[in-house]
Amino acid sequence: MELEQVRAWAHEAGAIGLGYYNAVEVRRKPDRSVVTAADVEIEQLLRARIRDTYPQHGILGEEGSQHHTDAEYLWVIDPIDGTGAFVSGLPIWGISIGLLQRGHAVLGCFYMPVLDEWYEADLSGPALFNGQPIEVLRDGLLDSEAWICVPSNIHRRYSIDYPGKVRSLGSMAAYVSYVARGTAVGALLGRPKLWDIAAGMAVLERAGGGARLLHSQRPLDLRTMLAGQSAPEPVVVGSSPALDMLLKRIRIRGR
Repeated sequence: MELEQVRAWAHEAGAIGLGYYNAVEVRRKPDRSVVTAADVEIEQLLRARIRDTYPQHGILGEEGSQHHTDAEYLWVIDPIDGTGAFVSGLPIWGISIGLLQRGHAVLGCFYMPVLDEWYEADLSGPALFNGQPIEVLRDGLLDSEAWICVPSNIHRRYSIDYPGKVRSLGSMAAYVSYVARGTAVGALLGRPKLWDIAAGMAVLERAGGGARLLHSQRPLDLRTMLAGQSAPEPVVVGSSPALDMLLKRIRIRGR
């Protein structure tokens, strides 16, 4: 699997997204989440590119693409991660393309077209941001200027005791990417779906980070999400010391 080729797909999809940006019409899916024509068109494009290039591989997409999902290699795509931000005219959204082998993340590319930023990794080299190696933060985790990514409903659902800053930016894939880059200390993701984090996990792991469940504190196993289920618990991502710190400081309200 060629990372350069996957990046080209992401940029092609990004051009479609930019064509809709700031002129978006939305509809509600049965679960009340938002979908746009851009989501559908991009997923159709990526599904076609993958099937033409890797016909034996499986595909799982947020907007309904399912093809040989029990295959050894499974492409997991989110055509626009951060649809709410996209609809609102905010720049933190992007195209997320991940590849799993037997449920383990082996390749990922996340591209944010408005910012022209991309994050990528495979098993052959380091995690990259715009072509430059990146790694997670391991020091300065409690600095007052350090920050973590959080869900937009943190004020309703979670209690957090963190001396730095918290920021809600609208895209789980961006959260994981910022942690991998060492920009953010860590991130609380809520209960993501596989397409939210498949690409990001490949990048995060190559950058030296990981993901753990908030209550049990077990490592996140992507294989539990292969049929489209949400993660079994809220997920926290970061370096090992960041995870140890954040798991002590974040609680769901009422627990």
